[in-house]
Amino acid sequence: MVARSASASRLLPLCAPWLAAVMAVLPLFAPEVWTGFRLAPSDIILANLSFAEQPLSVRTPLGLWPFGVALVWFGLAYWRRDARAWEAVLVLVGGAAALARVGNQWVFGLLMLAPLARQVGMVRWRPWSFGVIAAMGLAATATTLVVTRPPELPPSAIQAALTSPVTGTVFADWRWASQLQSKAADSRTVLARGGLVSEPADYWLDYLRVTQGHERWAALLRDWRVGVVVMDAAGQDRKVAELIKNSAEWRVLVDAHGTLVAERAPG
Repeated sequence: MVARSASASRLLPLCAPWLAAVMAVLPLFAPEVWTGFRLAPSDIILANLSFAEQPLSVRTPLGLWPFGVALVWFGLAYWRRDARAWEAVLVLVGGAAALARVGNQWVFGLLMLAPLARQVGMVRWRPWSFGVIAAMGLAATATTLVVTRPPELPPSAIQAALTSPVTGTVFADWRWASQLQSKAADSRTVLARGGLVSEPADYWLDYLRVTQGHERWAALLRDWRVGVVVMDAAGQDRKVAELIKNSAEWRVLVDAHGTLVAERAPG
């Protein structure tokens, strides 16, 4: 028992800084749980659809945390006057990736682990300090997961969209397209079923025009041979959802729980 206690007391100073670093960067991985982990530059068109495609900014809550993590490393490095060249390289490379696109924050988190753990490990912390850091990291992660979670697609909307006898593609809110395609299997083709990188830029430009109620929204849906639409009527697609409900070209199947499903009317 004494040997085990001695071994644990030696491991704690080594593991605690790494645990603190992991908890500090954990919130940077939370948004990509819903959008998928990928490294890419920001996109002007896609930035209008997803916060993850926008350049990083301190004006948003998601931008404050990575800047805070970077400031903690700079503060500790300046205080101790002991920063290695490799630390600075990792911080700069990760910071540049995150600044280019919010969805690259996970890269910044990975690259910050070692520099942050080293700086934290050189400070004499009280044991309870690591518990506070862990609690803050977990709270920020949970909050980010809740805030960035996409809206739920009701089962009734899925059933209505997939059982409609009208032929043609399905135009769905991009956050639901993959889920709809997985339910439809090969019976229907859902546009944007592979996520934001599954369609060309001209599709996403048309997607924005449709969802924002552009004057050509109906013609654009005809161009893409759309037979069924599934819209987030309470959120991003509310403008076009109102237009569809008042259009003789479309017949509403479901209009509940913030979701609109409509099929092209015959004739």
